[in-house]
Amino acid sequence: MVGRNQPSHALRGADTRRRIREAAMSLFGERKFADVTVSELAEAAGAYPNQITHHFGSKDALYIDAAFGLLLRDTERLQNAGRRASTPESLRQVLARTALTMPSTTVVVSALALARGNPTVQPMIETGLSLLFRQSERFLEGVLGEHGWATDQDIGRATKTFWSAVFGAVLVSQAGFPGGPSSVDVAATLSLRQAGEE
Repeated sequence: MVGRNQPSHALRGADTRRRIREAAMSLFGERKFADVTVSELAEAAGAYPNQITHHFGSKDALYIDAAFGLLLRDTERLQNAGRRASTPESLRQVLARTALTMPSTTVVVSALALARGNPTVQPMIETGLSLLFRQSERFLEGVLGEHGWATDQDIGRATKTFWSAVFGAVLVSQAGFPGGPSSVDVAATLSLRQAGEE
């Protein structure tokens, strides 16, 4: 029987998992995947390397978990910027500009590339993207309703197209291609207008 002042095994496990995730978000937010070792992650989390495997399965899986953790945290900044927009056009522009400059966007693009050759972590990518899309849909629906703005697009499809354009633009930029997609191109994926306008 577990004593009153003694945390259960499940609580200790959840705390260890949280510390590993926080350490990963910190380290991967500053450095590339290949530049961070499992030993460093464990040390930063106050854990053992085998606990990373136990809780996340692999360094790849932990990276993907951390990447989406960083992105979902940054989307609060994105949404705050969007709520200050005074016109549909300024909303489109601020969403595109902010999404392209969030440091976590680059981390997620790297996570997407990492998952491409690793089927074991692809379900994590699907989960992370699904959560991102749902949050984005709710945000866009809320802003449009609050301002009385409208769109001719299906909001679910619009948010997927927007994020696909963001990730694609960052990938092209990372590849060093000059004159790639810009915030203007990304903003153009959202068709927003004042209600009553055609």
